[in-house]
Amino acid sequence: MHKKPILVVLLGVAVGLWFVAQWLHGNRSAMVTVEMTRTEQQQWLLEYTFAKPVQQATFIRNPDSSRQQRWQPLDTGFYIGRDAEQREFIARADGQPFQSVAFQLTPTYVSLRKDYAPFMPFSDGGVAWFTGRFKVCPEHCQSAMQFVYAFTMQAPLDAHIVLPEQQGMGTLSWQETSATDGSLVYVGPQQGNSEGVRGVTTLLDPQLPMSLQQGLATETPALLNFYNARLPSLTFTPMVLASYSATDDGRYGYQGGVVNQQMTLHWYGAVLSERLRGAYFVEDTLWFVAHEFAHLYQAGQFSQDQAWIHEGAAEFMAARYLQQSPLTADYTKLRFQQARQDCAEEHDLIAVHYACGLVWSERIDAEIRKRHDSGLFFLWYMYIDALQQETSAQPDYTGLYYKLLGEVTSEAFAKELEETISARYRALQ
Repeated sequence: MHKKPILVVLLGVAVGLWFVAQWLHGNRSAMVTVEMTRTEQQQWLLEYTFAKPVQQATFIRNPDSSRQQRWQPLDTGFYIGRDAEQREFIARADGQPFQSVAFQLTPTYVSLRKDYAPFMPFSDGGVAWFTGRFKVCPEHCQSAMQFVYAFTMQAPLDAHIVLPEQQGMGTLSWQETSATDGSLVYVGPQQGNSEGVRGVTTLLDPQLPMSLQQGLATETPALLNFYNARLPSLTFTPMVLASYSATDDGRYGYQGGVVNQQMTLHWYGAVLSERLRGAYFVEDTLWFVAHEFAHLYQAGQFSQDQAWIHEGAAEFMAARYLQQSPLTADYTKLRFQQARQDCAEEHDLIAVHYACGLVWSERIDAEIRKRHDSGLFFLWYMYIDALQQETSAQPDYTGLYYKLLGEVTSEAFAKELEETISARYRALQ
């Protein structure tokens, strides 16, 4: 056997170790440590630690400026500001670099337009918080995808900490590699269970009216069966967090969302037992829940640049679910009528995503049904399947959608619809 000289072997080992050291150093420099603490006195504290000193830390998600009112630096030498592009950032008042910074937070519910609330309180003292709201980039976010977030949740020893595939008591640590997304972390007395609601893990607020809890338990299996029959089946057990919180400014409503494997349903404001008696409360709630279940099956396969694609489809799929029952069929007609009116008159971008998205999805469904009985569901089955096989880090969501639409209808129809949609959005500018 031919033997290499000792010096060559040692040199090879040294070079290998150097590359490993460089890789580890680069990985550490891309790490942002985020420690959230809930004290025995129900205070919420947040601390960031960076691998090396920074001049500022920039928030990735910036739907409003509420952090400036709701986050109090523990060191008065720090502040939260906004730059020319309305991005919030953390910096020192004296302009000096820093390697860590801590805040006391306001853990109450705040409605953020088209973003997830940072905190979703439960009436039993539990709280779910959204990690995406707390992600920052050292300096700027031009290379946000390179960062790894090391989270730790510290809580009283008797508190459950629940994530979709991980849970503990008192303390829990995990990492997230997505800068633009996040997870919901539940902290409180509930452990999470699937009893009474087949196929999902649930965390239900005890202050939700029993009729609403029973309705969720009844409709959830039906919704799972409905979507499983029409779209690629879920490969995980979803977690549903349904909560309620009061408000002191007269506002009321509901807000939902889907974060990876988790679905949130939050009602806020007026006492729900009173709102239950309101006109269309049951129908509105059923549509709301069916819409969020559609997002669960869409598996995050979309772009916010053309939000009508997924929001309109979720609206249409919710309508199809409600149309199964004669008790809610008339209600869906009213929703379609309102959508057509809003699509023609609305000047708000987000409202157009929903209203026009429903109208355009209905039109797509009718065109596809000339060839395929499944209509819009047929297109979405192909769309989800194609994206799940996509290897690109940044797929062309919109281009693929129109390409598949042309294949299941005609290129002429897809082109004409794209021109109609582009004209509608140009009118908003």
